[in-house]
Amino acid sequence: MAKKNVIDVILKTINDVQQNNKQNPNQRTVDSNVFDLLKDKLRNLDDKTRAKRAAKGKSPHSILDLIRKEIEGVKTDNKRDANVRTAPKSVFKDILRKVEEKPARRAAKGIGNIINEYNLDVRNIPEKVLVKIQSKYQQDVKNIDQQYAQAMHDLAKKYR
Repeated sequence: MAKKNVIDVILKTINDVQQNNKQNPNQRTVDSNVFDLLKDKLRNLDDKTRAKRAAKGKSPHSILDLIRKEIEGVKTDNKRDANVRTAPKSVFKDILRKVEEKPARRAAKGIGNIINEYNLDVRNIPEKVLVKIQSKYQQDVKNIDQQYAQAMHDLAKKYR
């Protein structure tokens, strides 16, 4: 259920980026085929994709990683396709920024909770350092989540 919501948010973001691109006189209008391909790829990220991965014994991946991979794939295809003009980097960057929002918010909240729970005074820590700490925390949480996902995946295979 949450997966569909994430995909819906990204699809809406793609529509928004497409509209902004059409309306921006300072930016070349991207061929609609690029946006259509993005939407098609993301709509196909359904339970069948995960079922295929599981059937092949592959490790589980987060939906955000799968979305990111599809966006990067379309970006690469767009660069290679001689029939379609290459979209500006900003188009893909805007979409990927939305994909990164949730993990970044989660990390910011986690760091905030740590600061509050341990009653830490971080006022004198430079913002750049706090950003690095948050980034490291975000990566650590992602790694832990992946380990738990893999363990549950392995248990699910065991109890089939």
